[in-house]
Amino acid sequence: MAKKALDFAHWFVQNLKLSRSWPDQSKLQKLLFFSWLIHFVNYQTPLFEDDFYAFKRGPVVWDVLYLSNLKYTGFLTLPLPNFSPGETDTLRLTCEMFGNACDDELIELSQKSPIWERHYNESKIYENGKFTGEYDRKKQMMPKDEFETELRVMKDLLDVHKH
Repeated sequence: MAKKALDFAHWFVQNLKLSRSWPDQSKLQKLLFFSWLIHFVNYQTPLFEDDFYAFKRGPVVWDVLYLSNLKYTGFLTLPLPNFSPGETDTLRLTCEMFGNACDDELIELSQKSPIWERHYNESKIYENGKFTGEYDRKKQMMPKDEFETELRVMKDLLDVHKH
């Protein structure tokens, strides 16, 4: 059975001791985004099928963003799902490359994504030429088949990291 973003969020929460509060939640979202890119570059397959959405502070996974407090508490104590060697390598590599960065650094890096920028800006709802502060959720969805630039940048980052 394919794993969900929540399974990988569980791993990050336990291994990095991420709390339910901000800024850890922001960091968790960006680690999911970068781990998805890393896994796709290294294995040419998605780490999980969940969609990313363009929110103000970068890409997020909806189910992780709105995770219940009860489920989050379980992440701290329940056993982790079984991960394949490739999934485990991806998670460890993501931590190695991005785990020590603060959420602001990860937000800034994720906002360099042209797909994020386009979908974030296009999702803003305007009335009479003024931004209402609301977003069109369908327009926030970032199609993964448009991640060409993001994957190219991650490939370059991985090459630099290896050397």
